[in-house]
Amino acid sequence: MQKVAQPLVRPPFRATVRDALHLRCPNCRDGRVLDRWPNKMLPRCPLCGLSFFRESGYYIGGMIITYALTLAVIIPVLLVSLLLPDVKGLSDYVRFAIWVLFALPLSFVLMPYSYSLWLSLDFWLEPWHPPKTF
Repeated sequence: MQKVAQPLVRPPFRATVRDALHLRCPNCRDGRVLDRWPNKMLPRCPLCGLSFFRESGYYIGGMIITYALTLAVIIPVLLVSLLLPDVKGLSDYVRFAIWVLFALPLSFVLMPYSYSLWLSLDFWLEPWHPPKTF
């Protein structure tokens, strides 16, 4: 008798996003995704064995999400700062340096969440099985 592979059940979208923001495995929802901060991804889930690296360059999507989230924070803050009175002693170069010094740490803070979100959204769209022997 032939074994029939059971289809993977897609978790609810809201739960997928919640688990991604808690940096958890999209399959078992308990294992950690990161080894250490800011972006040292584990090769696979320590609990269920799901591979976190599907192909070379897989986390470019995570980089794009990091960029988009950073812009989503920077642009409103910039627009609000335009409403504030000008500080007369700061040149345009100094203002630019302040914005860069604000954006770089912000992108490092958002990076692990973006990578986890990319992994979870990809798993939600097209689930894959962990290896049989782990």
